[in-house]
Amino acid sequence: MKKTLISCLLGLASYSALAADNVELKVSAVLVNGACTPTLDGGGTVNYGHIPLGNLSQTAANQLGSKPINLTITCNQAIPVGFTTTDNRASTLQTLNIPKAFANGLASNGVTTQYGLGTTAGGVKIGAYAIGVMVGTVTADGAAVDVLTNGNGADTSGRNWAKTTAGSTLSGSPGFVRVITSAATGTVTPISAKVFVYPLRVTAAIQGTNTLAITDNTNLDGDTTVTLVYL
Repeated sequence: MKKTLISCLLGLASYSALAADNVELKVSAVLVNGACTPTLDGGGTVNYGHIPLGNLSQTAANQLGSKPINLTITCNQAIPVGFTTTDNRASTLQTLNIPKAFANGLASNGVTTQYGLGTTAGGVKIGAYAIGVMVGTVTADGAAVDVLTNGNGADTSGRNWAKTTAGSTLSGSPGFVRVITSAATGTVTPISAKVFVYPLRVTAAIQGTNTLAITDNTNLDGDTTVTLVYL
């Protein structure tokens, strides 16, 4: 009897220890009413046209200037929504100083706010461009709104929204994803609307022609994905 009882107690002790060796997996989501569609003017192409190499500096970064393009987000009912940007040519990025890239006049000069422009036939990285929201011209259902960002992080909760004067987007490199959204003037709570219009400005620069060593016509090949984030 004693041997049997001891065996049972040992068995219970072992079972209790094993019962703590577990982990819980949860699956969560928020089902939202409504859906939205993003569109860009001109099929989403920002065209710098033909750029004669003879007009470019051989040794300094060449500033190509800025081009406008509107991002319109259309929803089937009023809903708060934001967006992120992700560089699909990140491996081709050659960081350069790009002056006056953003709405407050600040330059873009680092990997987090720049996007790649492809490579030459010889594999040389061509340059970079920045994408800025033209703060002060954004509208929600036709009304002027403030532009908010959540800093660096595309999580779906716990955001610390803040008004931005720069309107800088982030290229989506690891740890650097930025959600951009809108709020009624003077507030920091994302607004619900059916049509959001974000005037954007693309500002580009390429390396000196000595570095590029181009002998044939070469296309700039920037490519960015805009992704909606439902709030």
